[in-house]
Amino acid sequence: MQKKEAFLGFLVTFVILTTILLNFSIKKSGGRLITPNYVKRGYIFDRNINPIVVTLENYKAYYVIKENFLFNFQDLSLIKTYLGNILSLPKKGIILLSEKLSLDEVEILKKDENIIIEKDFKRKILYPYLKNIIGEVVYNEGISGLEKIFDDLLKCGKPLILSLDLNLEKKIYNTIQELNLKNYIITVFNIETGEVLGYLEDENAKIFEIYYPLTFFEIPENEIKGFNWTLGINPIIIDGKEKKINIWHLAKWYMEKICNSNISPTLIYTKSQKCKPSSEFFENSNNAHIYNLGNIIITIVFKKDKLFISSLQVSSLELNQYIVDKIISFL
Repeated sequence: MQKKEAFLGFLVTFVILTTILLNFSIKKSGGRLITPNYVKRGYIFDRNINPIVVTLENYKAYYVIKENFLFNFQDLSLIKTYLGNILSLPKKGIILLSEKLSLDEVEILKKDENIIIEKDFKRKILYPYLKNIIGEVVYNEGISGLEKIFDDLLKCGKPLILSLDLNLEKKIYNTIQELNLKNYIITVFNIETGEVLGYLEDENAKIFEIYYPLTFFEIPENEIKGFNWTLGINPIIIDGKEKKINIWHLAKWYMEKICNSNISPTLIYTKSQKCKPSSEFFENSNNAHIYNLGNIIITIVFKKDKLFISSLQVSSLELNQYIVDKIISFL
């Protein structure tokens, strides 16, 4: 991956510099604005059309020093404004003045025939605590997470609407910060649709890599299978003779028990009801299931049409219950 990113970086830089040299081989009045040859990447929204990831326009300025070029006072003053030092300028070449121009600066600098303005796009995640599941973008290519899975859609400038509820996310996040929690995974599902409404994990938790022995949950082996969903295949791991599952397997199993039908979690917003929760399940089942795995406590709670699952590293069952009750109150 690092070699690929390095090559892409070299390729982009080479293309930019080649374009600059070709543009300045032609005499012209005024500067040159170079724009990307791709569409502005689509935004990612929550279920209420609140932006989670946006694409910002960014402008860089380059100054072209031509052979035998004589600087005038205005040129030297401009270069000094951005670089601070004009004594080490090359006799010929291209120098970077600024990597981040304001729109006002762009309007002023683009009038100078010796300046090239390069426009590009920068991806920004507005809520950094969601970066693990959102993923990364390098040179307009999604390389991980949802950015990679929905790369073709987003590259075309089309939006992606997630099932997440930012209002709920913020409340859970504030609770985590208030209690200074570490090593946590918290998920909230809409049982009727399978949508993930809330999802937060510690940066180091790596929810997709954390597996638990199936025997901890007293679930029949034949009722748990790997499945394909929004983020791809979610496999069961076989460790010797032991089967291991993750949080998503638990969510699917419990939702199918409640619905008495096949249903999988999804991170994509949907209006279609896939399940009508069975009232019989709630009548014959405890409202909360707690699995104490030693240093980790997994809690599963039902509230109306919502399923709450948490994996917390806490010092006591009492603290675990306090945290769970507080977050459940938001539902």
